[in-house]
Amino acid sequence: AVVSTQSTGAQPKAQYSKETADLLKTMMNESKLTNFQQRVITDSMKDGRGSTLPTRINPHHSKDGPSYVKKKTKKVVQKPSGVKSLQTIELEIANDTSEPYKPPIQTYNSQKEKERLNDILVFGTDKPIPKPKPLPAIVKPPKDRFDEIQEEIDERREFLREMESLGQADEHRQRIETEISQYIREMEVIDRKRNQELLKLKETKAD
Repeated sequence: AVVSTQSTGAQPKAQYSKETADLLKTMMNESKLTNFQQRVITDSMKDGRGSTLPTRINPHHSKDGPSYVKKKTKKVVQKPSGVKSLQTIELEIANDTSEPYKPPIQTYNSQKEKERLNDILVFGTDKPIPKPKPLPAIVKPPKDRFDEIQEEIDERREFLREMESLGQADEHRQRIETEISQYIREMEVIDRKRNQELLKLKETKAD
């Protein structure tokens, strides 16, 4: 409730009951009033200025009435000194007689790069590794034919013994014995030839 009081020669003042003041505080808390608006209303309730509360309060200004919006002035951006205009740049390009830029020739070889990386993985370096010196060739003296024939005869006799243990010697015996006989005749020829050479050598030394 609002109670008006008036004294002689004085402006009428409004007095608000506690219930009304509490209700106004609750409404201000629930509303979206700014702190400045809430403070103006609270001060009006305390000192009783006028018979009613203000109907319009600027959210951020002490003057009542429509909000004062400061007109934004257009900021003029000045070009920094030394910056060339587009027209100047185009004229300079048109009058430029210098040789155009040429990118360097690419000398990348993918195959060589793969080989280099492979050397690093295998040898731990991409630097050329000295090749090992070739070992001297070992020249084996020609095997004596007499000894070769003896080995051939021994192999055939061993084969015939194995066939006997398996009960199959009769199937191979004639062929094996024929081969052994041929080898023995060859050994006899070699032996006679060597004996003749040895005899000639002795005769030469005796002269």
